[in-house]
Amino acid sequence: MEQLWPDDPRTMGGYRLLGRLGAGGMGQVYLGRSSGGRMVAVKLVHAELARDPLFRQRFRREVEAARRVGDRWTAPVLDADTESGTPWVATGYVPGPTLADTVEQHGPLPETSVLALASGLVRALQGVHACRLIHRDLKPSNVLVTIDGPRVIDFGIARSVDASVATRTGALIGSPAFMSPEQARGEELSPASDIFSLGSVLAHAATGRRPFGEGLSGLHAVLFQVMQGDPQLGELSGPVRGLVESCLARAPQDRPSLDAILRSLPPFPDAWLPAAVVTELGRHAAGLLDLETPDLQAASGPPPRQPSGPASTDGMVGTQTLSDRRRRTSHKWLVSVAGAAAVAVLTAASVTALAAFTGDDAGDEGGSPSGQDTEGVVPTAMLGTWEGEIESRDSWQWRRITLAPGELNQDVAKIMVARQGLLCEYVGKLASSSPTVALRARLTRSIPAGKCENDLPQELTLKGGQVHWAAGKVTGTFERARHNAVPAALQGRWVGTDEFGKRRVFLISGGAVGTEAVRAKLLTPSGGVVCDSLGVLVSAGGPIIFLATRLLTQSSMCGLNIELQAFKQEGQSLVWGFGDGNTGNEARLQRS
Repeated sequence: MEQLWPDDPRTMGGYRLLGRLGAGGMGQVYLGRSSGGRMVAVKLVHAELARDPLFRQRFRREVEAARRVGDRWTAPVLDADTESGTPWVATGYVPGPTLADTVEQHGPLPETSVLALASGLVRALQGVHACRLIHRDLKPSNVLVTIDGPRVIDFGIARSVDASVATRTGALIGSPAFMSPEQARGEELSPASDIFSLGSVLAHAATGRRPFGEGLSGLHAVLFQVMQGDPQLGELSGPVRGLVESCLARAPQDRPSLDAILRSLPPFPDAWLPAAVVTELGRHAAGLLDLETPDLQAASGPPPRQPSGPASTDGMVGTQTLSDRRRRTSHKWLVSVAGAAAVAVLTAASVTALAAFTGDDAGDEGGSPSGQDTEGVVPTAMLGTWEGEIESRDSWQWRRITLAPGELNQDVAKIMVARQGLLCEYVGKLASSSPTVALRARLTRSIPAGKCENDLPQELTLKGGQVHWAAGKVTGTFERARHNAVPAALQGRWVGTDEFGKRRVFLISGGAVGTEAVRAKLLTPSGGVVCDSLGVLVSAGGPIIFLATRLLTQSSMCGLNIELQAFKQEGQSLVWGFGDGNTGNEARLQRS
């Protein structure tokens, strides 16, 4: 926070201004205090924008949207004047950094924190959608991190569900890296668009990276990835990955509802942030306690003015901007706090003394319930992708199941089954749950066409860190999938000679499971191509398994048998073989 400049106002409405929180293309944001001692954030619109009738209309819409939505998961609007010469709005001050700043400074959040973040953001979006609004710009810089949960801000582009697609032809409304595919295409939006953005925000919080690319320099590349590409989730695993993947479904109707997501999540915990983040929040609160009301300082001269290039406050609803951390003065943040417990006490005391929140206590709706009924929903601990082999007397198969949030009679699972001669994909409907998840599957894809049959009713039960799968008398044990695509270290061209002296070449790409990510060639001793085929990736790690499904050559010497093939990593080599990689013809491959 910066001290006030001599030409800054000292009051606005009934609020005494204490300092500058940030500036952006839309206006200047100040920290203020009400006559009753409540800390507020006051945003004043730039004079040139105030003279623009279209901008005033947008500002009125922003304030009205924030008024309608305000609850404990957002920054409540306390007062506003949208018609004066200098329009302004005052909201409850939220004493915390943005999620973007938190991840940048402290790194990705742990799984428990991301699940708690999801719970808070879902509740905030429920408030938005209950007002028949779509936020349209949910992103890490529009989420504030506080000791008792996240807060969603910036309703500058929120629009009614019944509103038109956009305000002007060709306008790109929203933040490309976090918008939905339908928003990127300029199509009419539904609340499901915010759910896609939620998935991107959670992915960023869990990995520290944007799932569809970084930076504005590659704007068109980012938009293409959002519309056509697969999210890059790296090593993300467990229930967070399952939740993110379900939210990032390309078709809006395939994304889970907010109610289904919330019911799949654990209760919001009493302590949801890592200790380092809590310590920072405590120091910030201590600095606020030390803050004094400034006197008029015209005689002291202004502080050096810094370049006024727009920061990321454009569209903010009276909240602080921390995205440019280097501009903050730190002399108020010198209080040392010994341990997370002391910080929590200090922060709670600060909140009470400053009356900075809306007054909701933990027992109100939207707080942390003492328990949660998980019957009828997929348990949180089972969300994500599980895979493993199934052996019966007459066959061997590899099965991969991804569980997403959902309720009874909803589609909650994607199932892939690969065995000699067949690749079958299904969608699973939730028949029952808690503790055993029962699925009823319907076929969605068959290779070769028309060869797959309906899948059997099946049950999954969590046992320790594994899932026990059963369909009648056939059973198996699944592990969490380690990868959704082939790791970069194993991608490339691999060459070797099999046990019969045949030269084999494999081109392994980084495609996702379910795509044609492996190209296999069989060569003559002189290097001529006998057989060239593409294979669908079935598993991306431990081992890598693919099913040869499409022939690229028309040679009479090459007949395509749809076979399961696998790679196992051994040191710097890959061992290729049929089936599970342990039987039949094998070859040791070297990178070429």
